[in-house]
Amino acid sequence: MVWNCYKVTLEAKAPIHIGYGAKLGTVAKTRYYILAKHMWAALTNVLAQRHSEDYKAIGDALKAHTRFSYFYIKLNDKVYAPKYVASEGLKFGDLSVEEFEQIFISSFASTSMDKKHKSAEDGSLHEIEFIKPIALNKPLLFEGHLFFDSKQIQIGSKSLDAQQLEGLEIQVGGERTYGFGKVKIKEMIETNNLFEHFDIELKHEPTLRPKEKTNKFYAYAHVLTEKTTDLIKNVSGDLEPLVGREWCRKKGAGRNITPVQICYVPGTQIEVTQPTELKIAEDGLWILTLPKQAAM
Repeated sequence: MVWNCYKVTLEAKAPIHIGYGAKLGTVAKTRYYILAKHMWAALTNVLAQRHSEDYKAIGDALKAHTRFSYFYIKLNDKVYAPKYVASEGLKFGDLSVEEFEQIFISSFASTSMDKKHKSAEDGSLHEIEFIKPIALNKPLLFEGHLFFDSKQIQIGSKSLDAQQLEGLEIQVGGERTYGFGKVKIKEMIETNNLFEHFDIELKHEPTLRPKEKTNKFYAYAHVLTEKTTDLIKNVSGDLEPLVGREWCRKKGAGRNITPVQICYVPGTQIEVTQPTELKIAEDGLWILTLPKQAAM
């Protein structure tokens, strides 16, 4: 089996809120990028609706036949992925966090009304942080990658060619009832490298190898910490426990809580003890492994 990789450009059509439970006072914070799992969920939703098929079956088929990278803001041909710089801390591309937020991030405040007293309901004020759909007077783009295990894959009762996704509109993230999260798959181009920093091996499963001849690289996704003790020498970045909600056949959408996974966050600089590879898991997390020759 030989996989195919496509560099995918998304165009934002509405504000985007990628929530993760973080709050600053009354403000629900957003992540500043789109996770692989959000892309999987958005495609599952639109394909199940389009073909009037079972969400669980569509989602499982996508997990079996596809992999997604994370998607990062792109403007004026620059990709603003996070990276931890030892002397400067967290940056997005060449911007500090403050500069990045000033250009790309805004918020929306709302409250519930107490009709009886004709005033705001106590404790109902909340604010949703979001990624702007337009920045510096230009439509905002996201860049990421989509992997298919063949040119055409079977999704439910239909065959799907990767190129058929071009032009498709999907909704990612939260607050969709407000109209948030609308993006258009603007362009898909076959490629063999990821964000220009990793070569991609596609023979058996998507495998990444850092291009630079060094034992340091930046993570462009959450990286699982499990079983990495002997492979990692130094880390500059943060840890995050990841947990999510998935479909439960007995209880319905969002009723199954996934096990907690401890990960290095995107942008973490990882120094390894020897040349390594990175496998892309079904949920888009990266798994650090030894090359097969070295592992034998």
